[in-house]
Amino acid sequence: MSLLEMRNIVKEFPGVKALDGVSFTLEEGEFHALVGENGAGKSTLMKVLSGVYPHGTYSGEILVEGEPRAFSSVRDSEQAGISIVFQELSLVNSITKPLSFCKT
Repeated sequence: MSLLEMRNIVKEFPGVKALDGVSFTLEEGEFHALVGENGAGKSTLMKVLSGVYPHGTYSGEILVEGEPRAFSSVRDSEQAGISIVFQELSLVNSITKPLSFCKT
């Protein structure tokens, strides 16, 4: 049984299909990274998973430990053990340019 499954997730906005049948499986002990160009749907997928876009605003299934879940809010997803930390560029006001951890 998978820890988390997202099956055939479709999310549309007026004039744009942001997610078109996306499926994702996470097994216990695995780490994954969602990578892609701007507009690829990474944030949209995570907002579906975390309840920012509540059940009914997308189609497809979310299963947590094999149980179907229909999150109606961020609080619902948090109660299932799912949280999202949004990228926030202004968390540290004293930083005036992006940090680089690679030496060139």
